[in-house]
Amino acid sequence: MAKAQYERLFSPGRIGTLQLKNRIVYPPMGTNVCVGGEVSDRMLGYHEARARGGAGLIIVENANVDTAGAAGLPFGLNIDDDKYIPGLKKLADTIRKAGAKACLQIYHGAIWATGEQRPVMGAQLPKELTIDEIQYKIQKFVEGARRAKAAGFDAIEIHGANINGQTQFRSRVWNTLKNKYGGSVENRARFMCDTLRAVRKEVGKNFPLWCRTSIYEIYYVKGAKVAEYGVTLQDTLVHAPMFAAAGADAIHFSQGGFYDYAWQYFTMSPTEAHGWAPNIDLVAQVKKAVSVPVIAAASISPEIGEGALKQGKLDFVAMGRALQADSDLPNKIARGREKDIRPCLRCNHCIETLSWGEGVICVVNPALGKEKEYEIKKAAKPKKVFIAGGGPAGMEAARVAALRGHKVTLYEKNKKLGGQLILAAIPPHKKDIAALAAYMINQVKKANVKVELGKALTLEEVKKGKPDVVIIAAGVKSLIPTAEDIPGIDTLKNVVTADDVLLGKAKVGDKVFIVGGDLVGCETAEYLADQGKQVTIARRSQFMANKMNPDMRMLLVDRLRNKGVRMLTGVQYQQAVDDGVRVHVRGGITSMAEIAADAMKNFPADTIVLAAGSIPNNELKAALEGTGVEVKVVGDCVEPRTILEAINEGWLAASEI
Repeated sequence: MAKAQYERLFSPGRIGTLQLKNRIVYPPMGTNVCVGGEVSDRMLGYHEARARGGAGLIIVENANVDTAGAAGLPFGLNIDDDKYIPGLKKLADTIRKAGAKACLQIYHGAIWATGEQRPVMGAQLPKELTIDEIQYKIQKFVEGARRAKAAGFDAIEIHGANINGQTQFRSRVWNTLKNKYGGSVENRARFMCDTLRAVRKEVGKNFPLWCRTSIYEIYYVKGAKVAEYGVTLQDTLVHAPMFAAAGADAIHFSQGGFYDYAWQYFTMSPTEAHGWAPNIDLVAQVKKAVSVPVIAAASISPEIGEGALKQGKLDFVAMGRALQADSDLPNKIARGREKDIRPCLRCNHCIETLSWGEGVICVVNPALGKEKEYEIKKAAKPKKVFIAGGGPAGMEAARVAALRGHKVTLYEKNKKLGGQLILAAIPPHKKDIAALAAYMINQVKKANVKVELGKALTLEEVKKGKPDVVIIAAGVKSLIPTAEDIPGIDTLKNVVTADDVLLGKAKVGDKVFIVGGDLVGCETAEYLADQGKQVTIARRSQFMANKMNPDMRMLLVDRLRNKGVRMLTGVQYQQAVDDGVRVHVRGGITSMAEIAADAMKNFPADTIVLAAGSIPNNELKAALEGTGVEVKVVGDCVEPRTILEAINEGWLAASEI
């Protein structure tokens, strides 16, 4: 049984008086699904799923102790009034009933303050805080802790990590106070220490209490590197023992600080950019300095977590985004079902969406934050379903339809399932997508979907098979520029598509000119630059890869720049010839200092690569019109889609049958 492989991970653990069934912790991941600061049905379903999935401890995120001082997340959780206790009690009871212990993280809204709220703590400090003002904030934590205990939570965590008021006090850059809460390394820990002491006095010596803190405060300095900013590892080696002495039963380590969001997108970007568990050896250093248990987060896989536990580097493994992608991850690894784990892409879309009114969204898991709504239920009447296209939309539609009891046949014109995922996994830092493709293919097989490879679904096949429903997920076709778009492009033999480049079907010379600077063009450019090619990308609009998550885009564009890729924006294509392309830069933004804002220039090229976009493949949809067959169209063949949209649409289409 796989549990033996993870002996330490599934061994019981203890934090103070809190006994846990295993050492898997679901950390306080933001959801932003509350209503008026109250626990919502969506929040109940979200945390119930992760507790039922096998985690030993669920830490509920960001309960704001002072909405008057800082409003907090727009749809976040509040705990600064007794009126919130009944909802919080329901949440704690729900988590325990589902099999996990329930901890509530309390915090000060700090950076989310707006307007007249700004003077206390936040990204700007217009006045120096007085001792009385600091004591007032500490009292707010005390009141929040009282309510958390009254609501029946098994433990309390004080949030002092990441972009947070507690982190701000620890930072030698942000903390400019001249009183006892500022200056020396010890003084900068005093706010957290005094908060812990005050809360400990309120909840009693035997109630489980700890803090979350950042190992360091860092910021992105280009070139895929970060630099320590206002909190260093050496500071933490001093602060962590102080926190334990002040009453913390454990220390929960994260990373990052008050500087800005850039740290998150570097330290949490796809694993190939920095490797798995980048902070685990730093955590191990701090663990040696404290006598209380240590919880650690940041891209720790079950395998790495098991090894780190055995080596004594940590005591509990926090898995956040991995359990957002698949809430059943603990149960699956315990039962030897690793291939059934839906993999996290570490794309950080879940973080990006926290400021949206919809709440948290996961690219690979459409049910995240909507667990009850997206529950798969058996259909009232089984139907015969044909699906055209074996990409992410088609595979998800096939999986869900089959699980609902329908008889499903999936047609894929190529010899392999995966669709656009196959291409998307090839560029640098994108191999996580290959894991997603493997997972989806495995799920289609497990659901007993009949798969027809190397066979496109046609009108004739539909007439012959007589399905009740056809789901079209036929993907896209590359958009090929014409001579009207780029004069001369239609006469050249050295023009290839980005798809053929990535698949190894096209021979590429040393000097490459890429037409199109969205995601595909930029990722193809990095792929070729890593092969030593001299690459130029051009696009008509003003920004490269502007449809990406903006912070992940920052990392990609910076890597391209550091690898010598020339990027042209705001161009008009004048002429394509055998040895290059002539463009006019129309006063747009360009990364090339040698190009004026309004200039004409020739760029030599042995190969011209087309990454000008794609168009929906709607041929089957048109052929089926008027036949009387129920047709649903999803994914790229509606319009070019992201993985998120494709998987979500596939799920919804199958759920409606």
